[in-house]
Amino acid sequence: MQPDLFPYSDISFEEFRIFLKKSKTKLQINVNVQIRLETNLSKEEQSIIEFLASSFLQILTESNEDKTQTDLDTLLTTWIQTYSMILNYHYLYLFHLILEKAFANLLKNSEDAKAYSYMFYLPTIASKISNQLSNWKNLIKTSDDFHSHSSQNLLLSYLELFPIKELFLVQHHNITSPVIFGWGRTEQETIRRIPFYPLVDTNNAQLNELSEHSLTLKVGETSIYLYPITTLEKDQEETIRNYLFRFNDFASNNAQYEKTLLNKLQVLDELNKVLISYSGSNDFIKIIKGCEELLNYKRCVFYAYIPWSNEFKGVIGEELVKVQKTQGYVYPNQLFHTMLITKKPIFIKNPVHTVKNETIELFNLSSLIVAPICHYEEVLGWVTLDQVGKEFDCTQEDLQLVEEVCNRIGLFLKNFGHNVSPSNNIELTDRELSVLMLLADGYDNKKMGDFLHLSEHTIRDYISNLMIKLKAKNRTQVVSSGFRLGLLT
Repeated sequence: MQPDLFPYSDISFEEFRIFLKKSKTKLQINVNVQIRLETNLSKEEQSIIEFLASSFLQILTESNEDKTQTDLDTLLTTWIQTYSMILNYHYLYLFHLILEKAFANLLKNSEDAKAYSYMFYLPTIASKISNQLSNWKNLIKTSDDFHSHSSQNLLLSYLELFPIKELFLVQHHNITSPVIFGWGRTEQETIRRIPFYPLVDTNNAQLNELSEHSLTLKVGETSIYLYPITTLEKDQEETIRNYLFRFNDFASNNAQYEKTLLNKLQVLDELNKVLISYSGSNDFIKIIKGCEELLNYKRCVFYAYIPWSNEFKGVIGEELVKVQKTQGYVYPNQLFHTMLITKKPIFIKNPVHTVKNETIELFNLSSLIVAPICHYEEVLGWVTLDQVGKEFDCTQEDLQLVEEVCNRIGLFLKNFGHNVSPSNNIELTDRELSVLMLLADGYDNKKMGDFLHLSEHTIRDYISNLMIKLKAKNRTQVVSSGFRLGLLT
């Protein structure tokens, strides 16, 4: 018998995890190399695949005292939920392809007896990720709702094809007083298959009398009565039963979609009222509080993004002292990096793997949503939404609503910035405006010079010009006047 050229044996997740820990750096390098070799990938695809690979390796290798977090399914669930807004099957395919090539290059000269076992463990992970992503994207499932308007119309139009004189849908929300919908037509209309018309006076007594002679079908909490049963043949009964079985899935999904859409429109309508009623930077804190109420979260915090220095800074939120002490650099934080690339909100079921421990403890964080506030391609900052220490779940629909809310806030901020400044008759050059913004962020002359590639002497000249134009006596008054006149938001 010919010896096995590729020795393989089953391995546990812990064995695979130990291998990842030892090889993480080399694997990350190989991934980055493979991404650059794939010349057909766009820059966006390269950035996202690189980020997904990096976050995947980090979450599978990161040490954690909580032993419940070390099983594969839990870690993959955390990873998928955190990056659900950028994960789709296209990126998942590219991610797996690049990771497989990176593994192959790493292991081709390996003397480890289990080298190919590690390689062949990847399809197991890919299958789990695919299944969990599918489950996550279809998380919201409702049943037993035939009562949305479009679902009713579709059901009625189908049942009109059969010799049914009267039709009742009964929703048993309350046993003593069920919700009843009824439709009917005359015998002649039944023969001619004329559409049903609504029955106005439908009551329990009438239903009880007819039910003895009706075909009764039950789907969840909804009972369907088709009268009279004597006119239906056995094959017609079976056809209707099969149709209703399939229709149940459609009606449930459609009802949820209509409810979600209605809720979204109501929230956005209320948000529009909030935005219209406020017209100044001092009102922005009220808008952030409005987001808490409209989206049903206990805490909403706004962080400003400073693009020229790649920094963020806490601005508005509960416990303002804590919020304004929270600042740092965007890079190499993967969470903020992916937002700048995708401009999509991110749900974090468990922040242990993506947020600093001191931040988690400072704000008593459990689950949270981080959502960028954008105006077209420009990221102005982001908000975090959470339930103050309480873990919660989030759906794709929830994230899409948060994204829409943040986009409208971004539009408000840009419009406000453009609309308030013309009234002050003060014109600043682009360079003066840059110095003013850096000054407002608390930078000294040397740091401002480094950012703008200017000497400290030149920075002093710009500040002097600002003091003259804004009629200010010192740097503090320059910043104060900048906010007052709408030059800063």
